[in-house]
Amino acid sequence: MSGCLSVQSLLKTEKTHLRRCRNSFSRLDARLKLGLVVAAVVCNVSRPDYRLSLGLLLEAWGGMVAARVPFRQAIWFVLAPLWASMPVVAGLALGLGKTPLITLGHLSIYHEGLMQGGQAALRVLADTAWSGLLFLTTPFTEILAALRWFRIPPLVVDTLGFMYRYIFLLWEEFCAMRISARARGGLLGWRREWRTTGAITAQVFMRAYDRAERIQEAMKSRGGA
Repeated sequence: MSGCLSVQSLLKTEKTHLRRCRNSFSRLDARLKLGLVVAAVVCNVSRPDYRLSLGLLLEAWGGMVAARVPFRQAIWFVLAPLWASMPVVAGLALGLGKTPLITLGHLSIYHEGLMQGGQAALRVLADTAWSGLLFLTTPFTEILAALRWFRIPPLVVDTLGFMYRYIFLLWEEFCAMRISARARGGLLGWRREWRTTGAITAQVFMRAYDRAERIQEAMKSRGGA
């Protein structure tokens, strides 16, 4: 299956699925949903209060449940920021504060640092959950149309559209290369698997760079750049 057909099939499947799951939130105009997400993020960032962040987080999760978002898709908007926030929480808990909670040798976990790190992680989770609520209940083409309506620079909107299209093409290449490596025994053992996956990832980045140059030359020849 070609990459172009895969992207077209993805967009068609996305719209079909969202039409089947139409409810009060999914029926909202993409411009209104985008405005709500921006307002929630601005409030969350401008007012560092854990109660506000927790309330926004629960509202976003409730919206996902009401919109019948598949659990496997929604969980990524929880695990991904949580994994990235843990080092921040640990760094603040170990290096900031005056009231030690736990002392392990020369390391101490401070109450003030733990609270500040927890609030920061909660804000990240809330912002990511609202982003997930938008992307998982709205076709990406409608999001791009809403950005154009809000007078976002066309260069930014077009770049987002290209990113959305080509990320799936690169993912297809990555999966195809992993299948080929598995057939040749390149994924036997976790050490060899890590080494092979790293080499495949580097090759995908090189192909992405080459593809970007070809696309740029094609756009220049058509007067697009």
